[in-house]
Amino acid sequence: MRSGIRALVPVVILLASLAACTTQSDKADSPTGTIGSLPDAARQIMAKPAYAGARWLYYVADPNTGKAVLANAPDQLVFTGSTAKEFTIGTVYDTLGTETRLTTPVYASAPTVAGTVSGNLVLVASGDLTLGGRGALQGKVDHTFTATSVDHVYGDIAPNTTKVADDPLAGLNDLAHQVAAKGITRIDGDVVIDTRIWETFKGQEGLVPPIFVNDNILDIDVTPGDVGQLASIATTPQTSAFTVESKVTTADTATGLQVAADPNDPRHIVVTGTVAPGKPAATIYRIPDAASWARTLFVEALGRAGVTVAAPALSSNNEAGLPAPTSYPADRQVAAFQSPTMKAFGSMILETSYNTGANAMMCLLAVEAGSTDCTAGLKTIRDEVEMAGLNSNEVVLVDGQGADPASTTPKQMAAWMQWAAGQSWGPDFVAGQPILGVTGSLASSGADSPAKGKVLAKTGTSAAVDPATGRALFNVQSLAGYLVRDNGKNLVFGLSMSGGTYPDVLTGLHDAGDDVAMVAAAIQQAFEK
Repeated sequence: MRSGIRALVPVVILLASLAACTTQSDKADSPTGTIGSLPDAARQIMAKPAYAGARWLYYVADPNTGKAVLANAPDQLVFTGSTAKEFTIGTVYDTLGTETRLTTPVYASAPTVAGTVSGNLVLVASGDLTLGGRGALQGKVDHTFTATSVDHVYGDIAPNTTKVADDPLAGLNDLAHQVAAKGITRIDGDVVIDTRIWETFKGQEGLVPPIFVNDNILDIDVTPGDVGQLASIATTPQTSAFTVESKVTTADTATGLQVAADPNDPRHIVVTGTVAPGKPAATIYRIPDAASWARTLFVEALGRAGVTVAAPALSSNNEAGLPAPTSYPADRQVAAFQSPTMKAFGSMILETSYNTGANAMMCLLAVEAGSTDCTAGLKTIRDEVEMAGLNSNEVVLVDGQGADPASTTPKQMAAWMQWAAGQSWGPDFVAGQPILGVTGSLASSGADSPAKGKVLAKTGTSAAVDPATGRALFNVQSLAGYLVRDNGKNLVFGLSMSGGTYPDVLTGLHDAGDDVAMVAAAIQQAFEK
């Protein structure tokens, strides 16, 4: 609780100091070299062997004057990694509004007669990322990215993944109960998920459809037995959509799990590998067909609510024969679910660096622009970059998440952070950043630092692995955000490390993330007074 209170105080101070800022491009000089001197603590981090071949680029500015107080190579392009999500979320807040909510309706294709619909039941996807999960029934979008755990959206790469302690089927259950409350007891036709709001986008991390249930993830909990025995398996949500077989051996070795669908039966999931005795583990299976997944889960929810569906639960989603997307009669609507606010989604995406979620936000921007092609959302983001007064030639974006080769300069990134904080939605944008030692992807860094709670910034990572050695090259580890000072004269910054090398990816994820965060902490402390 103390950490949470401490985090709120600098956020309030920061917002007050940035509320009347002008854009950086209005007043800033244009340094091309080095300005100021780094604090010794930052220099010591940069001198580590991992960074012998790396370059450090940074730009720290006073948002009130637009002048740089510390800079090195601020006009050089460097990969953004996930700091590009700052552009996406800021544009969503400005274009859609922080308080906007999405509505997912359900329609009957025929009138209800004596409790029976002699036709289909159609759920029209809206792009809602949670559909009732993650605390959405309470208007929240919770996550589990903390100092000790990583949210389940990274469950296929992180060893300490944790799912949110909430029912991921809450929204579908709510919709099913609404259908039943209309007096409907039977659907003689099929259940269909209408996904035509946008064409499924192919993101770097996977597919981005407009329907999400449990992030389109099947969570798999693995419980070890005695050494030599097979581990047991449990899944969330519990559903007939898939069967899961354990071929995981309990062994005195490091835990390593692999998940794959049976080539002969895509509904049969096989988990292989090893798990250490006495150490339960978790992994995930990413659903390849989100619409059919949601359809099965909705049919099952209807059954729990007392509504019988003639069509089998285990069947592919069939959108053939649906009416025009905007032609559903209002009097045929039998249920609707409202999402949390864009502010709640945006904060979760920034804090956890949720790639699929950021790409879904880009898709929503495309829909707002009248397109079903998600890449049209990039045009809206580009327009926003121009409006903010940035040098558009120094901002390269390929999606909503910040996939390579998305690039910008530290100066342009700091300019965006400055401009965003000064907008009407700026307080929500600033408050939604990860906070050093407190929240999200910065929670595990700086817990004992005097800068704890005073660095509010989005993290970014781009890494590649040498297949022969397993060594990892970090193309970038970056931060973009705000430095809070006791005197109220706060700073905006962009910071990137490019070219660090590590023995493996997991070591790099820990060390690079912590080192870049602590460089930012050292800079904050150097300008504390």
